[in-house]
This record gives sequence, C-alpha cells and structure tokens, in this order.
Amino acid sequence: MKKLNRKLIRGTNWALAGILSLLGFSGCNGLIRVEYGSPNADYKVSGRVTDEQGTPVPNVKVELGKGEQLRYASFDSTRTGQDGRYSVSANYLPLDALDLVISDTDGEANGSFENDTIHVTFESKDYYKRGKGDWYQGAAKKEVNVKLKAKKKS
Repeated sequence: MKKLNRKLIRGTNWALAGILSLLGFSGCNGLIRVEYGSPNADYKVSGRVTDEQGTPVPNVKVELGKGEQLRYASFDSTRTGQDGRYSVSANYLPLDALDLVISDTDGEANGSFENDTIHVTFESKDYYKRGKGDWYQGAAKKEVNVKLKAKKKS
C-alpha cells in the first residue's frame, strides 16, 4: 500500500508540474510589462500632422508605442483635431526611443494618405522632470511634426 501511495503521489506531482509549466509558458508572450516596483518614466509626444502642402490633416490616428509591443501594451492613441494637432503619452520602462505610428483610417474623408512610423528618440535634454533616485526616472516630452504623403492613385 505504501508503494502504491508513493507512486500515486509521484505521478500526481509529475502531472501537476507538467500542467503548470505548460500554463506558465503559454502565459508569456515575450513582452515586458511595467509592474509595481519597475523603473518607469513618463513620455509625451505632441505635434501637428500636415500634408505635403502644409495643410492640417484632421482625424488621423496617432499611436505611441515600442515596435511590436504597440499591439499589446497599454499606450495612448488619439486622433488629430481640425488643426492637425495631437498629443499622446505613455508610462513605460526608461527607453531611448519610442515609435509614433500615424494611420489614415477614415478613407477618403480627409484625403487618402500613406501610413507612417516615426522613430522618436529621447535625449537627456528632453527630460523636463527628473526622478529622485527611486523607481521613477522622470518625464520627457518631445514635439514631432509629421508630413504625410498622399497615396498614389492606381
């Protein structure tokens, strides 16, 4: 009876370890999440979206993110106003750069423009608030004006 109990317990342990390891690995999608206790910084990017002639482009979607992580992380997105102005922000791990993704999602309503991704780099001069040596690294802001190219009609 003791041998049977040990085999049963050992088998159960193996099964549980296998299930837990499968669940643990399937829960990881390779993205870095900002959690409590992680170093972080605030980023703000604002500016104006215009066409090649300098006319403001309204209702264009503007997102802030980091490469492929843009699809999963909780970054800010907005649409440009009638004057083409936008402002997006993120609280993320301290980074040197973020991607600004501009998408014309309304079709022909305001003209048809090509989507664009701009790599926005943050330097020490862009930080207007510094952290106090703890987990908060500070806040940076940058003004980025974007000129969209019209889609070529085929």
